Amino acid sequence: MQRRVLDYLYNQGGLTIFAFPGEDADYEALEQFALVQNAGARFVLFDLTAKRDGNTGITVNTLFERDLTEDDIKQLEALQGQGWSFGGYSPVNKSEDAFRKFYHNLELLKKKAPHMVALLPGDEPGACHEYIFHIAKAVVIGGSAIEAAAAYVEDSPALQKAALLWLLKGMPNKKVYPRTYKAIKRSFSKSKEFRDLDWKKSPEKFNEALALLSKAEILRKNPLDGLPKIFVKLFFLFFIVIVLLPFVYPTKIDMDVSNMRDRFAERDKLSVAPSFEYTFDGKETVQRIARYAIGRFNAVITNDKMLKRYIQETMAENGYAYKAWEKNNLIYPPEGTVIKFSRPDNLSKAAADSIGAAWKYWTTIVSDSVAYITEFYHEFASENQRQHNGIDLASRQGARILAPFAAKAWTSKDERGGIIIGLVREKDVVIFMHCDQLLYLDGQEVMPGDPIATVGTTGHTTGPHAHIVTGLISKNGNKRIGNVKYKVIDPIKWFYMFKPSSP
Repeated sequence: MQRRVLDYLYNQGGLTIFAFPGEDADYEALEQFALVQNAGARFVLFDLTAKRDGNTGITVNTLFERDLTEDDIKQLEALQGQGWSFGGYSPVNKSEDAFRKFYHNLELLKKKAPHMVALLPGDEPGACHEYIFHIAKAVVIGGSAIEAAAAYVEDSPALQKAALLWLLKGMPNKKVYPRTYKAIKRSFSKSKEFRDLDWKKSPEKFNEALALLSKAEILRKNPLDGLPKIFVKLFFLFFIVIVLLPFVYPTKIDMDVSNMRDRFAERDKLSVAPSFEYTFDGKETVQRIARYAIGRFNAVITNDKMLKRYIQETMAENGYAYKAWEKNNLIYPPEGTVIKFSRPDNLSKAAADSIGAAWKYWTTIVSDSVAYITEFYHEFASENQRQHNGIDLASRQGARILAPFAAKAWTSKDERGGIIIGLVREKDVVIFMHCDQLLYLDGQEVMPGDPIATVGTTGHTTGPHAHIVTGLISKNGNKRIGNVKYKVIDPIKWFYMFKPSSP
């Protein structure tokens, strides 16, 4: 499972940066390597040297100034040749907003060619936005001018912190270029995978070695939990320490929000007005959107009688017959049909007033704008309801589950819950069951808003949904996830206890 997730993360692609201080770059070799990275499908090259215009008609500066449009993508796809080269570079606006636009465009282009190459000017790395080094999976320093290359790295603190790959045959003078020397020694530059490897003559082998470096960087930034060798050697002492501790505390991590994407646009597609209009795609049912609407307006779970009455009123309000477009007891409006859904007049607003905030929070935990709760938490079974240790959130198959807070991820799998991912922090846990795919490894640190899994139907389930369990960490807890014990509590109660913000 962990290897598959690691391969998945690598295959998402990224940016490899090249620089040849003191000499000209071999563009043909760069394009050939870029092709190899994408298995010969297409290459994408960003030329930041200001020496070429590229073949796209779109300059690098444009990528920092505005978002690419659908017309831009169509223009690119209509180009002849094996790849896209963006040139026409000049010093750009170095604000965060400018880089945010570039990053957005980079993610858009990754859908067409996951692995991309950028060529830096060989005289001044500071001419580029320093954030570009933060997102690069590797920065390759090539050529033969050791002094020029050493000075190049020495003058750029951001470059020194990047995943550096020094391909020059010799090492710089340690006393003259101490920071460069330290950065090279800290890197994988002298490992056997890269030693005596000519990237021009053997781009395939170089790409394989670079893939290993990239995966190592993924693991370095997201370290897996495990027993280091020193603990194996000192196992007895380690065992005594574990016995003495009441329980193992989760690691405290940085609470900053990761990435720079705008997650709210993809979730909050519908307004908070007392009514909304929904455009059907020919595959969606009125019943599903009606259940969402009732939950959104009144924070209640629908029953058949309630749903039928609301649909009758809604269809009449929109001028349609109640059973128009009915098929197998479900109503499928034709593609393009717009139906207005309003607040139900016959339902009480008491639930919305008391748990409305919690309802909205949990229904926006997935990237599906029409998700809704189908079952609440029930500590004990009764005549009218079963025991249920969480809430069920109905959503489209494959919708991304977003991390509600910074935490450590733990995964598991069982017959009933299917594929499971849990988020553990200092005082509490949140667990998502019935997932389709996991996007994090055991022990990885998760940032707020990160997609951690997708909604699925694994385990015992009648349809795609996320079963959400919340708990308080306690050494006397009767449940366990990862390395902690916890006691289950009602997710609605959890919300008002911790008063979290939207992920």
